[in-house]
Amino acid sequence: MNVYDEHEVFKNRLVEEVLGSESSDKVPMEKVVMLLWQFRDDPSVITFMARFISKFAGSRHVFDGIEFYLPQLAHMIIHLEVDWDDAVLERLTLVIAQQSLHFALQLNWILQGALEDYQPELPPDFEGEGPAAIGGVPNPNYDPVVYNRCLNLLRNVERCVVYGKPRAATLQRLYEQGKITQKELMILEQADRRFNALQITEDEPDAGDYSSEQKLDGWISVQMPTPLPIKGKEPDKLDAPWVQRYCTLDRHVLNCYKSAGDCCQGKLTLDRAMSLERAVISHDTTGSSQDQSMTLLVVTRSYQFRLRFPKPEEAKLWLRRMKEEADTSSLFHNALTRSGRANTASGEKLKGDEREGSVNDFPKRIDEATLKGDLTQAQLDRYEFFQNERLFVQALTGLAEELRECDRSERKVLAPQKVTALQIPPAVYLPLCNSTHTWRRVASPLPKHTRVFNTKERCPVIMHFLTKRGELHRSTGLRRSNTMRTEPNCDVAEYMHSYFDVTPDTEESIIESEKEANGEDEQQHQSVDEKPEMSYRTQESGSNPKLSIWDEEDQDAPTPGISFKAKKGDVASQAPQFTKKGNRLVQLLLRDNVITLPPKLAKRMKDQDQRRKSVSVMDLQTHLQDTVPILDEAARISDADCVSVGEKSIAVERSSILIRDKIVLADLENYDIDAEAMQRAKQFVCGGVSFAEKSAQMLESTKKEMGTEDDEMIQLEIASCMSKSNDDLRQEVFVMQMIHYYKSVFAKAGLPLWLKTYRILSVSSRTGLLEVLVDATSLDGLKKAEGYPKEGGLRKYFEMVYGDPKSKSFITAQTNFMQSLAGYAIVSYLLGLKDRHNGNIMIDTKGRLIHIDFGFALGMAPGHEFSFERAPFKFTKEYVEVLGGVGSECFKEFERLFVAGIEVARKNSQIALGLVEIMMYKSNYPCFSGSRYGDGKALTNFQKRLMIDVPDSQVKARALKLIRRSRQHFGTYLYDAFQHATNGYAM
Repeated sequence: MNVYDEHEVFKNRLVEEVLGSESSDKVPMEKVVMLLWQFRDDPSVITFMARFISKFAGSRHVFDGIEFYLPQLAHMIIHLEVDWDDAVLERLTLVIAQQSLHFALQLNWILQGALEDYQPELPPDFEGEGPAAIGGVPNPNYDPVVYNRCLNLLRNVERCVVYGKPRAATLQRLYEQGKITQKELMILEQADRRFNALQITEDEPDAGDYSSEQKLDGWISVQMPTPLPIKGKEPDKLDAPWVQRYCTLDRHVLNCYKSAGDCCQGKLTLDRAMSLERAVISHDTTGSSQDQSMTLLVVTRSYQFRLRFPKPEEAKLWLRRMKEEADTSSLFHNALTRSGRANTASGEKLKGDEREGSVNDFPKRIDEATLKGDLTQAQLDRYEFFQNERLFVQALTGLAEELRECDRSERKVLAPQKVTALQIPPAVYLPLCNSTHTWRRVASPLPKHTRVFNTKERCPVIMHFLTKRGELHRSTGLRRSNTMRTEPNCDVAEYMHSYFDVTPDTEESIIESEKEANGEDEQQHQSVDEKPEMSYRTQESGSNPKLSIWDEEDQDAPTPGISFKAKKGDVASQAPQFTKKGNRLVQLLLRDNVITLPPKLAKRMKDQDQRRKSVSVMDLQTHLQDTVPILDEAARISDADCVSVGEKSIAVERSSILIRDKIVLADLENYDIDAEAMQRAKQFVCGGVSFAEKSAQMLESTKKEMGTEDDEMIQLEIASCMSKSNDDLRQEVFVMQMIHYYKSVFAKAGLPLWLKTYRILSVSSRTGLLEVLVDATSLDGLKKAEGYPKEGGLRKYFEMVYGDPKSKSFITAQTNFMQSLAGYAIVSYLLGLKDRHNGNIMIDTKGRLIHIDFGFALGMAPGHEFSFERAPFKFTKEYVEVLGGVGSECFKEFERLFVAGIEVARKNSQIALGLVEIMMYKSNYPCFSGSRYGDGKALTNFQKRLMIDVPDSQVKARALKLIRRSRQHFGTYLYDAFQHATNGYAM
């Protein structure tokens, strides 16, 4: 079978298993994403699938999938260059953004990173020299189409957040008055969101279209840009010489050209291309009154400059048009500066409450005079929350950047001071979570527990915060007079919904049922003709059901949806056509909407019986298996993880909790390792104190300093994060997504392979937040710990800590080590993880390995073709010794799990390959770029590692050979020796 036929088989399987009789009557998001990608050149298929997703997006498991695969969806929206009449995928994301502020924030940060990738010029390198230091170096990746696409989508996401559901209050009143039914309420609310998304995208200004006005260009005197000052230092004066430049405005960018000849004659060459995104533009106030009327001051994220015009009228015209260009990306006149750097105007430093992006920039109330239009109080509340959350995260990452620019000897002293200076807005949270994770409001920082990692290039900072849940607060949504209590176990989505959308008296009245679309209820067995009433959990509510429906309910209304109206003669203009075969949810979509399946999908489904009768080897290999539910341990709380307080059961996760004056230790997990062994392990790994105990100590200290809450339902906890700057975390986000996917694949197959997934959030191309790994230390740190055996290595450590090799504690720790070693061996091999020195591998108190830092992945390695790391995965002599040697039962179990994991990964290869292929498309990730890793090499090599072309009978032998090749590989030893010699990592 050739490559084309193989690709067609894969597409056929996708259609069958998402929409056809072989589907599981669910919305399998991993396959839906693949289907969108495979049919990306067919607008009708994309439109139909967008409807399909949106109709059932209110179901919790569907929305979890949407959030998990957001990187792929966003990547397609940003990079696909197809000529569609409607921005279908963009509008789909805007509909979801109206339902979930958390989703909108996550999308906002992805777009911000892409915007920085494709901006006209590279950002100033403040540690460099020449043009790099002040900016002006052209960005080789500059793409005006993609840049403006990201800029407009950022603005549209913001508008969706602010405007929310425009008719929410009216529809709620109609429902309360009995004028509409619950089902009609659901339909109208979803139609309202669709219509809002349509209006927003259709109303996009085209900043480059000056057809209605005279095109703006001409020779202008320019005082070239100087960089904004580093926070805490005096600003540089704008004393650059004035030069003549031919300037044009083009889609949010001011282009300055210089002439190769004299007196402004000759060929023009581009000198500067300066982004006006959210720039502050005003008349200069430093000169005489006449100069002020003819001179403009422009302050952007990274630099400032002046323009001088011959006449005041010209200056006035340019001021208006440049402000339009700057403001199209936002509803509000904000100057978003580079983290840690203050805006300056006229050479004077702004006050702390006048600049954005600093740690002190959280106004209690946004000045309504800054708004472009009149907003309702509820809309203003939504914007304040959205903006404060972005500023809060920007302040956290900005703190790491400020410390990086300080002298290394001063960082540890300055860090607690800067954390103390953080001002916490009234309702923010650490966004290292899903919408379905427990809501925890950040109440105050705990500066004395701040930890700094002092390196030459970066200064990562670990920060801890006191958080609250279960508070009684005043609603700032539709009815400000009502008070409402947040349930201690409510999730992020539920909190935001209750706070901004629904008041408590109406919330209870509209709860009739909560039946998910996963077929678990009795309606799963009803035929489509019975028309079961179905309700779906909205993603801004943990309890209020809202059905996502793409109905064209009002044919007289002006485009009351996402612009899916059928054109005359189009297949979608026909009467609904569906059979009782195929996915039940697809039948509901076809029944409730005036559409039919797109021709390409219908054709592939029509011949499914014939294809099934002639199954080939390739058909079997491309079967996509059942839907893989993505594991989310943080969102799955069992009864054993809860404590009873009064009549309530409160979930306890990583941190201990404080309720009134009672501290409940979070260490609820049942171990087969005895207490004495755990105490010895804690002594080596975390200084003798587990995070549960440490968080309890923090809460005890808080109780003494601040007192306790009177309300027994208010729960105080500790939340932590690591802030990083000068580091692009987006590749790490993708690798962690792949590890998370394989963790779910192994769990679905029932394999006890252990992988630790942790949250990584990239908020720009250079900054991000990471979840803090607790009760674990690097192997480098372990080997340097006091009391670590000088001889015998890891095996001796296990015996010293966990006891006799035949004891229950030792066997448990050894099994933990083996299962984690096997899990990471598989993903290290498949994902080509390199740079696996002992600083990038951690071990926890239970003996499990944890890999971190994925800057080198998919075959990309330090030293490139000269890399020492030639082994399929890291498998040292020490590891073999911990397992008990090559002939031990533990080693044999390691081999069995490794082989089984490879086989399961191979069966799920098409989805994994698709995820890599999507993110590889026009990607700037290092593992997909350059002559070594670009041009599809990463995907080709990944496919080889998955052994897709290897016969089933040979897979086990190949897998066992990988183990033999990796065991005590000399290249692994050389790389550890190199890292020991150059960076001091223990061997």
